Amino acid sequence: MRSKTKVKCLNTGDFIKIEYEMRVGDDKKLVATSKEELAKENNIYDEKQKYGDIVVIVGQEGLFKEINESFKNAQVGQELEVEIPPEDAFGQRLPSNIKVHTMREFQRLNIDPRVGMEVEINRKIGRIISVTPGRVLVDYNHKWAGKKVYYKYKINGTITDTAEKVKAIIANNYDPEGFNVSVDDSIRIEIPENAKFSVAWLDAKYTIVNTARKYIPGLDILITEKYEKGKGEEQNKTETTAEQPAAEQRETPAEAKGSGQEETNAKN
Repeated sequence: MRSKTKVKCLNTGDFIKIEYEMRVGDDKKLVATSKEELAKENNIYDEKQKYGDIVVIVGQEGLFKEINESFKNAQVGQELEVEIPPEDAFGQRLPSNIKVHTMREFQRLNIDPRVGMEVEINRKIGRIISVTPGRVLVDYNHKWAGKKVYYKYKINGTITDTAEKVKAIIANNYDPEGFNVSVDDSIRIEIPENAKFSVAWLDAKYTIVNTARKYIPGLDILITEKYEKGKGEEQNKTETTAEQPAAEQRETPAEAKGSGQEETNAKN
């Protein structure tokens, strides 16, 4: 009697590494892929994009529901193709999403409108489809609205290490370069210098923390911003020496008190 090999299927919350191709329309035009060579062959290569496997969390919101459904019976190493109707992909194309704007509006925004240009007006992104004297027609439908989506993917592996899961969550929401992640009784994230004053990081941090709390439960999350100590008073004295005679280089009691107060605040 043959023994049956038990095949492990994916579960909600699993972190999986996939390669993918996304095509749209009846001609199945390639519009996105994780494969660098395929992107180059189809003239959609973007030098700003990092190609290679992406990490997806099974069941995570934001994925097309048909893709999440296909994960239920999927296995590592398997290749699947999912067809997504327009209403479940980027929506149907609606005439009401085409708006007329005056040329004066574009002048106020310092935009020289041209057909095909992508613009953002009143926090909505659209494409200019017509420019006539005094009027500009903007289509606010998604550029792939009304088209079927064909999503082909292959599962190349899973991630089980907690630190690697955190790194994947960061990479899905922000440039991961320079982040240090460690895990003991807590998740500890030290952010790099370029993120400390980044508005984009402030937005991404909210998503990263919420995703980690949902899919890596039971651990506190500590985010550290490390600032190198400054030269402080020593630097000020050096600058004073270059500009003033030695006899004038005396610190008054008030100045000394102020310097001490600044140092305390920096430590706190």
